[in-house]
Amino acid sequence: MKLKLTARNKYTLSFALMLPILTFGQLGNNMYGLYRQMNPSSVSFVEMDPVSGTITPIGNQVLSTTINTTGVSLNPYDLSYSYQDDDSWLSISLQNGSILADVVVNLPSVTGDFNNFRFNTSDSVMYGLYSQVVYNQATGTYSGDMRLASCDLSTGLVSLISPTSIATSYTMAGAVINPHLMVYYFISEGKLRGLDIYNGTIFSNPTISIPSGGNSFDNFAYNCADTTMYGLIMQNGVKCLGKIDAASGVVTPLPTQLNLPNYIMNAASIDPFNGIYYFESMLGAGVTLIGLSLQDGSIVSSAQIPNGAYFDMFRIESDCFEAAPTRVNPASYLTEVNNIDINITPNPAGKQLKITASQNPLSIEIYNAQGQKMSGYWSSQPSQQLDIDHLDSGMYMLKVQFSNTSKSIRFIKE
Repeated sequence: MKLKLTARNKYTLSFALMLPILTFGQLGNNMYGLYRQMNPSSVSFVEMDPVSGTITPIGNQVLSTTINTTGVSLNPYDLSYSYQDDDSWLSISLQNGSILADVVVNLPSVTGDFNNFRFNTSDSVMYGLYSQVVYNQATGTYSGDMRLASCDLSTGLVSLISPTSIATSYTMAGAVINPHLMVYYFISEGKLRGLDIYNGTIFSNPTISIPSGGNSFDNFAYNCADTTMYGLIMQNGVKCLGKIDAASGVVTPLPTQLNLPNYIMNAASIDPFNGIYYFESMLGAGVTLIGLSLQDGSIVSSAQIPNGAYFDMFRIESDCFEAAPTRVNPASYLTEVNNIDINITPNPAGKQLKITASQNPLSIEIYNAQGQKMSGYWSSQPSQQLDIDHLDSGMYMLKVQFSNTSKSIRFIKE
């Protein structure tokens, strides 16, 4: 489905469209989103266990009756979740569900829209697509104008980044930000279009191709753990999970065939620690949240949303937490601060893990898959053996802090 520039993308509660993080400290893999009941119409903020399907209200209040289903912002640093309700932004506390801010969307033009927005964890800014229809009085014709823009959630002010139009339409297949490259991706006219966040110009624009067969690549999300985008390959429904090469546009399927009838178009979310891609499908019993393995595309969890309701715009708290740019602003002329070489061996590891770095680290920490800091003491030498014999088997994150940057590497303890 293409969204043209002639209408706002606002949907009431009666609308649901179907188509035939790295974490440290206190953050976990909690999933937050909007719980929409149909009768009576209401939107509330909840936390959901994606495995059991248990939904826990955060605050006991009805927040709105309309939502913009093109995007949402979860800020893991100030613990807030923000979505667009008609023409205003609501920012909600992850801790107690209280409304932190309610501001009117302040657009560059009254005829414009701001959609497909995503929060960038490497600079704490929300980006999206500003679009408007421009009338040329001299020719009597209309033309589309679409640009990358940012939005200040404290004031609602939308600021243009692109100097000129970068597209005339976009497909409701999702949008992602690569926080390392500082590139915003969306799909337009069959191309995976990447926009340079620093200046809003086109960074890459390959045609999407699916050599294995498929009609489209939809509902894609970015995985900070392997810096890859995953999405659904569509062919008479959901054929399978696939991953796309952002440079070439080539989509590679994962082996498990799903053959599901549809997916619900409200984007997807990835748990980077456990390697799970989440999306929703309208099955016979109702809306179902499905988790797919990023290794083979198989179904690893399936939870029905209770009471015939919807669970929209879900985000995982730890997704891309503390990501840092590896590509600096080309206009800044600054020296790359994240070019420190670091290696760990072996991986998987047994009793010890050897770390080698090109600079002396200020600190070394290890966190488990639940974001809990592991006990242990390691020196600040550039080459050393870490004693990990006391750790249980499983996936861990090694965080090494340097004077001007940090590095995070996943490893497996056998």
